[in-house]
Amino acid sequence: MRSISLCFLFAYSVLTLPMQAQIEMPQPSPLATLNQKIGLMDATITYSRPSARGRKVFGELVSYNKMWRTGANKASTIEFSDSVKIGGVSVKRGKYAIFTIPNPDEWTIILNSDWNQSGFSKYDAAKDVVTLKVKPSIVPFTETFTIDFNHLTTHSADVEIFWESSKVAFGVETSVDEAVMRNIKSALNISASSYFQAARYYCDTDRELPTALEWINKSISMEERYWVVRQKALIEAKMGDFKAALKSAKRALDLAKEAGSDDYVRLNEASIQEWSKK
Repeated sequence: MRSISLCFLFAYSVLTLPMQAQIEMPQPSPLATLNQKIGLMDATITYSRPSARGRKVFGELVSYNKMWRTGANKASTIEFSDSVKIGGVSVKRGKYAIFTIPNPDEWTIILNSDWNQSGFSKYDAAKDVVTLKVKPSIVPFTETFTIDFNHLTTHSADVEIFWESSKVAFGVETSVDEAVMRNIKSALNISASSYFQAARYYCDTDRELPTALEWINKSISMEERYWVVRQKALIEAKMGDFKAALKSAKRALDLAKEAGSDDYVRLNEASIQEWSKK
């Protein structure tokens, strides 16, 4: 009886060994996740990164004029936390597969709403949300397939795709102005800082300067700071009221001297000299 039990345990351990002992090994095309803030929107790219390893990539390893998952393993994906525009097309917040069709003189870039794909057996062109034609450029050799964000502004960025000696890119634009306006409306009447930030944004974007002046005055009435009074002078100057701007700049200069802010001392002295000639 004892021998039967031992045989059973041995057989059981042999049968279950593959389930228990899984060997972790380095992947030839490791997974990468790239997070980027664009304006107030978060963008995330997830993709696998194959390397050339002495092989000819485009035209051989990656065929021309055939759809590519834009990386290895599962299709590369891009996710947006808010709506964006790509190639003038509105794209809702969400996650999308990135497919490409490489060619020597032109690539097709496709964003498809069915993001959970390995190959093309489930690919449905009806689920394409963006189809772009872009020109590749020749760049220094890139051994490992790379997707990156570049040329960042307050409201846009380029998604750049590199491998071998080729690079293609497409732009992503966000509606940052709408988001900022929503934030301004929700934040007002809370603090001096909120009024200052709202006034500065209105001044920087050349909108409703009388409203910006009203908000900056509210900020100053709550808490007088040299950088806030400096902003008031800039708003008044932009409105063409240089007499008021000079008065505010002189007050900002005095406050900056008291605070020991040499940078703001120089800024206000330069503005006073400039606006005195107006």
